[in-house]
Amino acid sequence: MTQSPLLHGRPLPAALGFGFAGTAFLCLLLRELLLIFNGQEAALGTALALLPLCILAGASLFGRKLGRRHPADLLAPLLGCMALLLPISLLLTRLARPLCGIDVGSALAWPTILGVALVALAPIGICLGCGLRGIAAVTSRHPTTAAAKIPLPAALAGAGCLGALFVQFVVIPKLSPLNATLDMGLGCAVAGLLCAGGAPEGRRMENWLSLLALAFVLALPISGVLDAKFQSWEWQCAMDAVPTAPDNARALLAATDDFTALSKALGITAALAALLALFGATGRLPALPKDTARTAAAAMAESTALLGILFFALPLTGSLHQHLPVLVAAFLAGETCGLLRPTTGATLTPAPAALLGSAIGFAAVVVLL
Repeated sequence: MTQSPLLHGRPLPAALGFGFAGTAFLCLLLRELLLIFNGQEAALGTALALLPLCILAGASLFGRKLGRRHPADLLAPLLGCMALLLPISLLLTRLARPLCGIDVGSALAWPTILGVALVALAPIGICLGCGLRGIAAVTSRHPTTAAAKIPLPAALAGAGCLGALFVQFVVIPKLSPLNATLDMGLGCAVAGLLCAGGAPEGRRMENWLSLLALAFVLALPISGVLDAKFQSWEWQCAMDAVPTAPDNARALLAATDDFTALSKALGITAALAALLALFGATGRLPALPKDTARTAAAAMAESTALLGILFFALPLTGSLHQHLPVLVAAFLAGETCGLLRPTTGATLTPAPAALLGSAIGFAAVVVLL
């Protein structure tokens, strides 16, 4: 049965797996960066600006190196790679503080932030780019499989919303970060098994993904102890003295009154979003065709809105580190509602103009604020 040419790889479980695990891990990673860099919000914006570029690199890699194979056969291996990369990327991020000599109260070092964010995000971003490109390739070959009650872009955004809520209400109060990455990896393995069961040559991946899920299950009971010991080594202190929140989480507002900073941030971001929307509506961006200009402008406006939401909530919540996942979930809930309409024309194909526009939008807000 697995050799049938009609099997299509089941793109819906792949979209749900990538959306849930990718967003949940991104929330965990941004919290880790805020903790490592003592609450300096520029680290958060820099990481978000690098993520679309990593996704673009992954989509290009899939098109050049993997596009000759049947895309349905690649969904399960990509989900397995995603599962493995989640704990590995978390541990690589925690190597940054001792290896780079980052101390509490140290000055902002852009090369260090860029390097740490790139090491942490590049593996996951490239895997996400390959996965999205693979899902798009499957749906283009089998368009009837994409004609579900819930459009795949909406399913991806909705799964991302659930992933952010998982971090906010389950991981933060009850789980260690390493334990959470293993749980997300299990979810990716299960989604990969579903995809492998619907792929032309999926039998071998079913065996490997089952072994991977078993390894994660066996590692779960000791993950909390391992995580505590690793954090103790990272911070060079006893396990009960490891910090759980950045000391200067209100660094963005340290030099001015809360209301003044909020008003300034609102004004800058609203003006930038309005300008981008105007350029996108008219299609007048320099040296770009009209459709490409609209795509890039819409992506810049969306990325500006997301980072604006995160920064605006800082004076209201007092801790971006604590409430970041629920803010991301609120943004993705709005995205999901907008993508539920089939007439939007949204696809999972990573458009270079949209990804570059997102990176520019995130970077612009960081520079302006």
